[in-house]
Amino acid sequence: MLNCGKMRTIIFFILLLISQFNFSQTDKSDLFYKEAYECITNGNYEESIQLLTKAIQLDSLGRCGTGINGKAQNELGYAYMRIQKFELSRELFNKSIKLNPRNPDPRINKVTSYLLEKDVDNAKIELDLFIKELPGYPLAYWQKGNILENEGKIKEAYLEYRKARAYDRQLKILPKPISDKIDEKLKNN
Repeated sequence: MLNCGKMRTIIFFILLLISQFNFSQTDKSDLFYKEAYECITNGNYEESIQLLTKAIQLDSLGRCGTGINGKAQNELGYAYMRIQKFELSRELFNKSIKLNPRNPDPRINKVTSYLLEKDVDNAKIELDLFIKELPGYPLAYWQKGNILENEGKIKEAYLEYRKARAYDRQLKILPKPISDKIDEKLKNN
């Protein structure tokens, strides 16, 4: 029969082994994610898909060292979008949104996937939902302005560009080329 001290020691070692296993799994998911991100940066989407799938198998929340739930699902969706597997990409963007409803990246990527398919109606629906649920994200207003401008609704488009500019003054997240385009458009109007 085990005494209380021996039982504590055994439990301690079991917990230590479990934490080591979990730490090892987390390390592997981080490595897969980092490798996959580099593959995406280099345009190697097929390999990134394989690596991100492995990372998500080890870390179902998709944090993979980033501290952001759903980050890996968003990146996997992006890789599928780049190889024109739009339905699959949107499924992954939806999973990412479910894991982290406050992250704007999968939302803007979802809109982009519809636009790449030339499905403007669904892109507009997603964009309106995006703006309703996460108001103040400059890229959403920029994208909405682009859609409206392409539809010939110039006044409405410029209102959206002004919103993008106003929100970006606070957040400062618009890439410089987009920021410059907004400035150019607003300067001429």
